[in-house]
Amino acid sequence: MADDKRNKGPIPTGWVERGAKLAGQTGKSAFRFVGTRAKAFAAPERSGEFLDSFHQKTAQQIVQMLGEMKGAAMKLGQLASFYEFGAPGEYMSTYRDALTMLQNSAPPMDPEASKAVIEEEFGKPVHKVFATFEDDAVASASIGQVHRATLPTGEEVAVKVQYPGVDDAVRSDLKNVSAMTKLAVAIAPNLDPREVANEVKERVLEELDYRREASNQERFAKLFAGHPFIVVPKVYKDFSRTRVITQEFVKGEPFMSAFEWEQERRSELAEVLFRFFYGSLNRFLLFSADPHPGNYLLLPDGKVAFLDYGLVREIEPETLRQLLEIVQALIHEDKERGRQALEDIGILNRRTPEIDAVWEHLKMMNKPVLEDREFTIDAPLIQAIGTAGFDPRSPAFQTLRKVGIPGVMVTFNRMSFGVASLLGRLEVTRNWQAIAREMWAGEPSHTDLGKEEQAWLAEAHPKWVPPLKTG
Repeated sequence: MADDKRNKGPIPTGWVERGAKLAGQTGKSAFRFVGTRAKAFAAPERSGEFLDSFHQKTAQQIVQMLGEMKGAAMKLGQLASFYEFGAPGEYMSTYRDALTMLQNSAPPMDPEASKAVIEEEFGKPVHKVFATFEDDAVASASIGQVHRATLPTGEEVAVKVQYPGVDDAVRSDLKNVSAMTKLAVAIAPNLDPREVANEVKERVLEELDYRREASNQERFAKLFAGHPFIVVPKVYKDFSRTRVITQEFVKGEPFMSAFEWEQERRSELAEVLFRFFYGSLNRFLLFSADPHPGNYLLLPDGKVAFLDYGLVREIEPETLRQLLEIVQALIHEDKERGRQALEDIGILNRRTPEIDAVWEHLKMMNKPVLEDREFTIDAPLIQAIGTAGFDPRSPAFQTLRKVGIPGVMVTFNRMSFGVASLLGRLEVTRNWQAIAREMWAGEPSHTDLGKEEQAWLAEAHPKWVPPLKTG
């Protein structure tokens, strides 16, 4: 295991090279599986042992490969680690648990490579940019790694440096997006491959520009300034460039440590996450769309620091209105209202199924907020939601092939399903509809966190008008 953390060489950047690396791993796994089956036939009493070993080794090798490739390939691995799909197979958790390692760290790059990027971006050596700079990375992710440093003025900072070559690597990975979405038309005939491909490309390419991320983070920091439990670290734009972003260094525990907490404390954390993602959407018309666990730090005073703003999506007021109309129609069992909202947003049209065909599916996808009561979000629920949307055996699957997928829904669903998956793994209980009604209609909160947040909101954003009270 020690070797897994050694500094790795240059990232493969060519489309052919990266495709060959993925294909090579698939071929090795298939060949090894044949050998495993042969051993199982020869010694059937040990077949379970042989299969366990095969899946564990394959999962570890996939994680190592994705970690070394970085870019969009590793991002896919991070997403897969917390998407609780309802797929069959007793070994699903083996791969999910292995991929979880990608959420917090990946094989680091040589510190000299980080220093070279900083020198290229600032036009001077690292020691003339920062007063101190630690060689060992404190965190590593899909397109960059983080070093601890000190500014000339004495502030302790976290410096995220983009991996050399990751720009080319990501662009190579994205060459497959158009082909994949065109292929997806065979599965979902009403999907517009250009709109979906453009949404994916635009969001991923935005992540490559750390100047944009710095602006996003600065915007969130202003919106959440003084918040009682949501912390957005200060970003230092003068020390940020296209491939370098510098922000306040925050000390805290990793998100994964929360799985050991008692249930009520986990529920409080879940409420903080829910309020951050859906609060920014409903109050400020933008949201962070990358909710994987490596993006949070848990602070001693119960606050949560949200660290990554590379993937931020802004929406129009009309889009929010349409999303809320769909949910309100589900809550009030008003199918006509739901049909109109789905047509307005582009999911249904004259050629697609009637509202009856997708109604139960929509209710499953929105189940936590449909009833005004305490509701537990757990792994079985997330598996059921995943099955409804992704398992071909699902009653809704054939119908869903015929609905449209507007580009904005790709990013919104990534956020919403990612958040739900995190809450499901925490196994938490709250009246989610009541919390949502605070954001939709400005209703008084019934939780301690909500009361603190509403006091802050009244002072920080006195002109905010709840979306269900506008127009």
